[in-house]
Amino acid sequence: MDYRTEAHTFTAVATYNPLASLGINANLSYTTGRGNIIDLEFDSMYPTGDAKLDLDTSAINPNQPYLYDVAYINGMADYSNLEFKQLDFTLGVTYAVSKQIGLGLNYYYTDFEDEEAYVYGEQDVTVQSLMGFVTLNF
Repeated sequence: MDYRTEAHTFTAVATYNPLASLGINANLSYTTGRGNIIDLEFDSMYPTGDAKLDLDTSAINPNQPYLYDVAYINGMADYSNLEFKQLDFTLGVTYAVSKQIGLGLNYYYTDFEDEEAYVYGEQDVTVQSLMGFVTLNF
């Protein structure tokens, strides 16, 4: 089995200090990725798909003929296809109240797009958050 992954990330960062006590920064990041299993093929050793356990439990579990036959995992390659795009943006402001105390505020934005529906379907999500902080230098 051969599993391949590929990811590309592009990032841009900018900082600006209009005053000695004021700082502004921005980060932009874009990632695209994919992964998949290739060349996954198994041949069944049982003509009926039954593992021949000398105990027929098909009345209890009608899927029993499929449980032990590797031929039925050939579809696993289709489920392994992963493809996503993610955009991250951060904007931050810092202010030095004094040499010992600083204040800051950051805004975070993330947009994740699942391009290939997986077992649980598409997992698209957008998240925004705001974080304030105080820094102490001693």
